[in-house]
This record gives sequence, C-alpha cells and structure tokens, in this order.
Amino acid sequence: MTPQGRRLRTAFQIALALALPSAPALADLTKDQCIDANSKAQDLRRDGKLSAAREQLRSCSNPSCPAIVSDDCTRRLDDLEKAQPTIVFDAKDGTGRDVSAVKVSVDGRPLADRLDGAPLQVDPGEHAFVFTMGDQPPVTQTFVLKEGEKERRERVVIGAPAALAAPQPAPEGARPSPAPPAGEAPSSGMGTTKIVGLAAGGVGVAGLALGSVFGLMTISEGNQQQTACASTTNCPHPSQAVSDHSTGETDRTLSMVGFVAGGVLLVGGAVLFLTAGHPSEAPAAAGLLVVPSVGPGGAGLLMKGAF
Repeated sequence: MTPQGRRLRTAFQIALALALPSAPALADLTKDQCIDANSKAQDLRRDGKLSAAREQLRSCSNPSCPAIVSDDCTRRLDDLEKAQPTIVFDAKDGTGRDVSAVKVSVDGRPLADRLDGAPLQVDPGEHAFVFTMGDQPPVTQTFVLKEGEKERRERVVIGAPAALAAPQPAPEGARPSPAPPAGEAPSSGMGTTKIVGLAAGGVGVAGLALGSVFGLMTISEGNQQQTACASTTNCPHPSQAVSDHSTGETDRTLSMVGFVAGGVLLVGGAVLFLTAGHPSEAPAAAGLLVVPSVGPGGAGLLMKGAF
C-alpha cells in the first residue's frame, strides 16, 4: 500500500471512531425530557390511552434517564402491559376458510396490515374495527374491550357466502308434482284417529291382563273357601269361608270388567286404526272414552266417542 493510501485509511478509522460514540447520544434524553415523558405517560394512563402511554414510558425507561425516573417508568410499563387489552381476530371468507390478507383499522387508524393469529393491543373501551380484504366490501364490527382482558377471540367473516346451487331443471317430458291446495300443508305420519286406535288397543291389552289376574285370584279364593268350609256339615272355619267367598265375588266382578273392557277397547282400537284414512283426511278431533261400571247387580261398560 502506498503512503497516501495508508494516510487515507488512518483518517477514515479516526473519523469512524469519533462518529460511533456520538450515535447513542442522539437517542439520549435530557433529565427534563425524562421527567416530562413520565408525567405525560401518567396522564395518558388515566385517560385510558394505554398505547400512547406505553410510548412515553418506553422513552423515559431509557438508561440515559436518571435512575429514579428510569426505574419508575420501567415499573409503570410493566403494569401497563398487564392492563393493556388484546384481541385476536379469526378471519374467514364466505366459504369458511381461514384468511390472513386482511387489513384492520380501529376508529379510523391503521391497526394491522394482516391477521396472522397474533393478539393485537387496543385501548380499553368501545371501538369500531374495519376489516378489508382485496375487492371484498369492508366489514365493520364494534367491540367493547375491558382493561386487563387478554387474547379475546372474535370471528370475522369477510365476503358473501358461496352461492347456493341452482335447482336442477326437471327432465324433458316430466310432469311437475302438483302443489298442495292453498292453505294446506303436506302432512306425514299417523293421523289422530290412528293414534287414538293404538292408545285404545294398548289399554285393551292391559284390561285383558288385569282380568286374567283377578280371574286367577278368584280361583285361588274359591279353593281357600272349599278348604275352610267344604260343606254345611263339614265347616270348621265358617268365618274364614265367608270372608273368602266375599273376596272371591269382588275379584270375579273385577275380572269380568277387565275382560269386557279390555276386549271392547282392543277391538275398537283395531277398528279405528284399520279404518282411519290418510292423516290429511282425518277429522279435526277424535276421541273414545270407555268407563267400566260396577253395580249391585253386576258389571257394565259405558262408552262415549266421536270420530
């Protein structure tokens, strides 16, 4: 290297050494600036402007500020980070797919150039968010964020839903299905009459079963009566025989009522079910009432219905 080249290199190194120490000095704040930033941050914090307060606290937490001011700003910055609400937007297009190329503004100010799933810091309070993506119409939604609320998740749909498939035309020559008459809706399932028929049949089966039970009890009580008093000349337990006879008569009457009522209900239910028309042709109301009647002279059955 020539002497002239060495002199140029030395001059460059000296100039670089002088310039480097002065770079951080440009970012240093004076004592008054540090105190003013701390004071402004507190005012902004009280007004709920946490984002602006954070910028002031970051300035006065600089090591170039007096230690007492820097420590206070650092502590307030930590508290502010805990109080700052954050929100995460789950953006979807009209087909339900995730999208990220979405720009977000809040209260007319840019907030994010895209949505990548990271939480966004917003001041507490009510805010109007506007979401834009490509040539889709912008979407505006309003949310109220609370102080200390972290990673609140909200779904945002941008773009109209996918168009529904167009109805397929009927094959050539096919006749369209006739529309139901005005005021009538197509009906399906069983009509009222069939339902009443099934219910009556079920009660009839239960009546037959009940009649069978009381019939067996009548036979048993008759046997007990024979044991207690076989004849007028051989009756060691007359009072027991009288009691068994009375109980047997009652059970015989109940058995007869069960069989009669069960048989009538079962047959009537079958007739109703088999003769009922289409549900749309069923009458407005149908009903069947069967009441067993027991009197001193025997048993009877009272039926009343409308079909």
